[in-house]
Amino acid sequence: MIYAYLRVSTDKQTVENQRYEILKYADTKKLSIDQWIEKTASGVKSVKDRKVGGLLTRMEKGDIFLVSELSRLGRNLMEIMFILHECMEKT
Repeated sequence: MIYAYLRVSTDKQTVENQRYEILKYADTKKLSIDQWIEKTASGVKSVKDRKVGGLLTRMEKGDIFLVSELSRLGRNLMEIMFILHECMEKT
């Protein structure tokens, strides 16, 4: 499966620029996105309680997780590192 993750911090922001960048990358690599995950996230919830947490538990070896930039994964470096570690465990 190829997952694309889009996240904004407030409902006043849009995910369209992130979608564009992921689609552009996928096109150059000849990838077809199987599932888009969109989230408007506050920094209050933990990673495990957000949609990305559910995605991380569903992912299997060989799955691809696309994001337009690492800052979309979390509010701070520790969250981002945790998510990257979880992804690396799936390889």
